[in-house]
Amino acid sequence: MSRAILTRTEKRKGKNQSPRGKRKKESGRQPSSVSSRRTPPVLSRSEIGMNTAVLNNRSVPRRRVDVSLSSPGAEIRLPAVPTVSNKWRVVSGILAVSIFMVLILVTKAGHFQVNSVQTEGLERFTEGEIKQAINITGSSIFFVNPKSIKADLYHTYPGLSEVNVQVSWRSQVVISLVERNPVMAWNWDGHVRWVDANGVAFEPHDEGLNVVQVNSDILPPTIKDRFVDPRIVKTVETLALYIPENTQMIFDPEHGLGWHDSRGWVVYFGLNNDDAAQKMIVYTALIEYLKKKGITPGMINVEFIEAPYFRMES
Repeated sequence: MSRAILTRTEKRKGKNQSPRGKRKKESGRQPSSVSSRRTPPVLSRSEIGMNTAVLNNRSVPRRRVDVSLSSPGAEIRLPAVPTVSNKWRVVSGILAVSIFMVLILVTKAGHFQVNSVQTEGLERFTEGEIKQAINITGSSIFFVNPKSIKADLYHTYPGLSEVNVQVSWRSQVVISLVERNPVMAWNWDGHVRWVDANGVAFEPHDEGLNVVQVNSDILPPTIKDRFVDPRIVKTVETLALYIPENTQMIFDPEHGLGWHDSRGWVVYFGLNNDDAAQKMIVYTALIEYLKKKGITPGMINVEFIEAPYFRMES
């Protein structure tokens, strides 16, 4: 019985010691020369299994330049220059520079410089004034902007109602103009502005032109972006048919438009041109009545036909 127990014990010890012994033997092995060698690089002709991001991010190789000196064995190394691998980039760069130089030569060439500015439709303006406002003579035809020319002319001369610009490849610029026609001249405190039928004001451009003048101590009633309300312009245009020749009109914010009668009084017709002919008949009749009575008024108002009146003092 004791022999059997010993045999079992020995078997157990043998099982427990066998792995340790193997480990010791394995640990005692020396690494072979084959396992110590590095694995040679593998060249693949396909992109499978390759990290293309690493390849694309590689720095561009630089070409080293060494210059020999007079002393034997002495040389100097110049800064490295990147090696250009894509020849098409060089070609495209040379082509771009060439095109740029050609454009410069073309813009500077005398054949493409503005040598003539023609104007059409001038009445009171002169061709010299138009050329001075745009100042494009001698400029390259490629840099002439019709929109800019129109804006300059409108800003410089509000008396122009329409401006059309045509640029020709023969280095000619043709400008067609339409001038505003003055209906009246508004004079306030010595400042005179011509006004067209739409109420747009502009500088007088012909002192010899006979235009009905309205004298006022204040600026005229305006509407939106107009210097004068077009309704007042229409009234002036209508009353101009009835006032004596070479008579200047006046404006009063309370009584409207009128004039100084040469017989010694002021007459007002209001702000509208309604029934202007009828108002003139009432005015003539009222003067005859006052003349018979021996009355010399200072002011007559016929703004309202049904209720005309006069005052002894103006």
